[in-house]
Amino acid sequence: MNKSLIACNLLFALARTTDASLLDEVKIAVVGSWRGHSTGPFELTPQDLEQIKTNFDNSNIDIVADFEHASLWNEKAPATGWVKELYINKDELWAKIKWLDDAKELIKSEQYKYISPVFDQHTIQVSGEDIGWSLHSLALTNRPFLEELGEVIANHKNSPHQKKETEMGMTPEEKKEFDNLKLENQTLKDTAATAEVKRVEDEVDSAIAAKKVSPKQKEALLAFGKQDAEGLTKLITAAKPIMQKPGDNLYPNSRSGGSQDEPYDVLKLGGIEDE
Repeated sequence: MNKSLIACNLLFALARTTDASLLDEVKIAVVGSWRGHSTGPFELTPQDLEQIKTNFDNSNIDIVADFEHASLWNEKAPATGWVKELYINKDELWAKIKWLDDAKELIKSEQYKYISPVFDQHTIQVSGEDIGWSLHSLALTNRPFLEELGEVIANHKNSPHQKKETEMGMTPEEKKEFDNLKLENQTLKDTAATAEVKRVEDEVDSAIAAKKVSPKQKEALLAFGKQDAEGLTKLITAAKPIMQKPGDNLYPNSRSGGSQDEPYDVLKLGGIEDE
């Protein structure tokens, strides 16, 4: 095996879940140095992680995940999954992996618990250029090398993308259920609000029909009802029907000596405007 290829088994313990589609974010590297690897001492710096990501982003193919490093040893190496994306979180390198069905079942049943990345320290392109660190492949294995990394939940329960959703102690399944309940609750609120607007409009229209209020007051009453629906109901309930306008509501102004030039409009004096 090329001495520049460094296989590092990273521990990841599965969360108990039946939804294997969640098994797609795995931490594959951290900044540090190691002396006990079979190929010799090596270290990874923040710049190395950036270089691995950059070289992946610049390539035109997905990176294979296999069983027990078959891509290194055998001509035939069936894939267990494919690395679709790399991203860096602080001093950690994470991979988004699309697992194939067989691999999902083996991971869920804990027949495979760990993942091992293979890094190439001196990646030579077809042009002969050395582009430095790159990710060669990943492997499902049960022989972890970097045990000090601790457990990494494969269903991205502990991934940076999921931490925000689990800050309140919710699992991804609980978060999904919580979001569905929020959406359902908002829908119910919107339906209730629409029904209340319709009820207020009907109440005002009924009051106008009963001649308890003037049509000219409708917009003001609707605005009032929007702010205080209960108050509007009390106001309309207590209102008395407006008296029918007499045929002639003009009466002489006695102060003008009985002249009809400046008569009183008794309805206007009572606060009732002609429609």
